[in-house]
Amino acid sequence: MSLARMAALTAAMTVVGCTIGAAGTAAADQPGQYYGAIAVSRLKNSAVVDAGLPSKTTADAAVIRDCSNYDCEIVLHFTGGCAAVAQGADGQFGWATGGSKSDAEQAAVTSLGQSNPPFPDLGSAQAQPAHVVTSACGPDAQ
Repeated sequence: MSLARMAALTAAMTVVGCTIGAAGTAAADQPGQYYGAIAVSRLKNSAVVDAGLPSKTTADAAVIRDCSNYDCEIVLHFTGGCAAVAQGADGQFGWATGGSKSDAEQAAVTSLGQSNPPFPDLGSAQAQPAHVVTSACGPDAQ
């Protein structure tokens, strides 16, 4: 294949890729729909949920801002409803969404799997069960 033909093919693929990417972004944010995200910082041992925002980009920016640590990682995007983050006695995080706050919280605790049962806390006589760290709902939640 000639160098000129390879350059033309590369240029055509770039234009197609940009067009598809732009169409995908425009279709993702729809008016009247609410977006949210969850971010986790393992170094700070914290999690943040933001919900009810007008776009995915706004949700991403809000959750990273609120997490406020360099290791914050967005672990979940969601559209509408509620989301929650739970933490097991062993420090593992679990997250989930639901139509209501209680549904999301229950699903987040369930998502912990093996981290869900109470583990003995070596510094205490009482076992610490999994608990909900944070949750949030958009205006369209039940």
